[in-house]
Amino acid sequence: MKNLKYFLIIVLAVFTFACEEDFMTPPVTSVVEGTPPEWTTVPSSDIDTVLFKKNENETILNLEWSAPVYADNVGVRYYLQIDTKGSDFANPIEFDRISATEMAVTIGDLNAKLLTRFAPVEKVEIELRIRAASNEDLSDLYTTPFSMKVTPFLDVPVPEALFITGTATSVGFENSLAAVKDGDAFVKYLQLTQDGAFHFSDKQSDGYLYNFGKFASISSNIVAAGDEDGNFKFTGESGWYEVKADFTNSELTIAPYISGTVTYTHNPAEVYLVGDYNADVPAWNPENSPQMTEKAEGIYTIEATIKDGAMLKFVGQPSWGDLDWGNLGGDGADGIIGPKGKNGNITFDGGDKTYIITLDLNKGTYTIEEAAIYLVGDATEVGWNIDNAIELKWRSGHNAYMGYVPLKSGNFKFFPVKGSWDNGMGRINDSEDPKGGLLGGENKDIPSTNTSSDYKLYRVAVWYDNDANSYKYSVLDAEMVLVGDATPAGWSIDNGFNMVYAGEGKWVTYVDINASGGYKFFYESGNWNSGYKEFDAINKPGELSLEGGDPNISTPGEGYYKLTIDTYNMTYTKESITTRKMYLVGSPNGWDINAGIEMTWDDSNKEWTLTTDLAADDAFKIFAESGNWDSGFKLKYGTLNFEGGDPNMSTPEGAGNYTIRFSLAKRTLTFTKN
Repeated sequence: MKNLKYFLIIVLAVFTFACEEDFMTPPVTSVVEGTPPEWTTVPSSDIDTVLFKKNENETILNLEWSAPVYADNVGVRYYLQIDTKGSDFANPIEFDRISATEMAVTIGDLNAKLLTRFAPVEKVEIELRIRAASNEDLSDLYTTPFSMKVTPFLDVPVPEALFITGTATSVGFENSLAAVKDGDAFVKYLQLTQDGAFHFSDKQSDGYLYNFGKFASISSNIVAAGDEDGNFKFTGESGWYEVKADFTNSELTIAPYISGTVTYTHNPAEVYLVGDYNADVPAWNPENSPQMTEKAEGIYTIEATIKDGAMLKFVGQPSWGDLDWGNLGGDGADGIIGPKGKNGNITFDGGDKTYIITLDLNKGTYTIEEAAIYLVGDATEVGWNIDNAIELKWRSGHNAYMGYVPLKSGNFKFFPVKGSWDNGMGRINDSEDPKGGLLGGENKDIPSTNTSSDYKLYRVAVWYDNDANSYKYSVLDAEMVLVGDATPAGWSIDNGFNMVYAGEGKWVTYVDINASGGYKFFYESGNWNSGYKEFDAINKPGELSLEGGDPNISTPGEGYYKLTIDTYNMTYTKESITTRKMYLVGSPNGWDINAGIEMTWDDSNKEWTLTTDLAADDAFKIFAESGNWDSGFKLKYGTLNFEGGDPNMSTPEGAGNYTIRFSLAKRTLTFTKN
């Protein structure tokens, strides 16, 4: 009985194993060749196709065939075979077995099999057939083969964006430069250096690396750098090139760009800004367009006012010719340059502001930045913090970058870009006057003319001097004076009526104006050449021009006025004040802006006075308008300023009765204890 139990277990195990694979059952009684499978859906015999990575999930072949017929009922498995046409399948590539009589082949699966035998991006003629396999005692059976021509792809991802970086470029490996996508190819025009290394990435940093081996074919001026990063090395002559990474054909080419008879370089002798961008430059007229300044080899800049709806281009001659750069790929403002035949207009809405336009042929880029220069240094309130540098904006009326900046003892420099230490501008040498002179040269720190640790306000200006072929700067005491026989100052340029700086280029004063006469604003006491005059009193009243000579600004009529000059926008306003009043607001009146303590106008001394009791800890400010917190005066940097905010003024010599005298003309506030 025990032996019978073991016998039954063995029989059951053999039966179970035999059922695991249907093609192994039943046993063959005799060797029979059988009838081979036949195509029921016949593939086309004239397929000639290129495979693409972007289509790898698409089906390229839907195959169907009949099952083979054997004398016995046997299981069958099927294999799709591939081999070079004419080789009689001597060494076929096979797909994994299947049991069904149909098969869908994707582009990606076919490509993967082909790359085990054939080179990418090279057309190959292949044959395909189905091998039917059954019991090992039976011969394999095959469908008739069909042929096709196919070009496999190198299996690397096709990027959505592409950036070039390396020592072959002007940015090194620290930065990268964007290319422009055109279908499945990317194009970039730039300066390349012989024997420099480079690679591509799908991100500006830390992306997928496209280096040597990621393209099936490369031009003859590219070799492997042989470094650990697998970079390319550019072996051509240094120059300006078209770099094209074609992911359709897995091809990387670098070639000079030629238009007509001209081979493009990175440093043409002259470059002009043409287009339809402001009223002063004839539209699309190279012969009458301004020439750009070459700041460094391959880098050209110009300052220009740009209107809304502007269109720009750069040309390399004062005419329409072969040298022509615009927005790569068509109209737009992508910041990437393309040569003639590959570009469109640069489009830009400038809002009639002034911009610095820079063409960088080394990088193959252009920038349009609102005109500004930045000031930084330990003499300023921001210290040597380039990220918080103080902006000097372009003032077209002054033809300079200008701002009003508090300075103390220390040093400073100018920079063209906030947040970047590149291209800093200091005085040209130690003997250059700190109050103004040439910038550049040895790029030395500029010492502040203020030797005190207390801040003082200065008018700082930077401009480009074409005669000197360099930037210049000036640092002047900040002031604005009102002069004219319509004012108490008369026409005394050395004794002008002081105005108070109110921030953002605005100067304000309250003044008695006579019934007759005129006046002007001057930014420097004692200097008749620093005057502003009304541009066109009839057609453009309130607009100013920075120049000397007549006409003066005519009196608005006898009365007390608030005058404001905006030196940034070159305008002025006059606002009639019907009552001459100043108000003390603070602890003595409970900080009620609507119920300030009124000061009295002293016409003989041209000042306001107030005699009142002050407690030892009283704090207060003086305001020009009741109910208006924005009309306050405060002492800042040792002078009287018309602006809000702290600090308040306080009782100077302890509790007592004081006479307070307030003079706008002298910018002074005095306390006399009675």
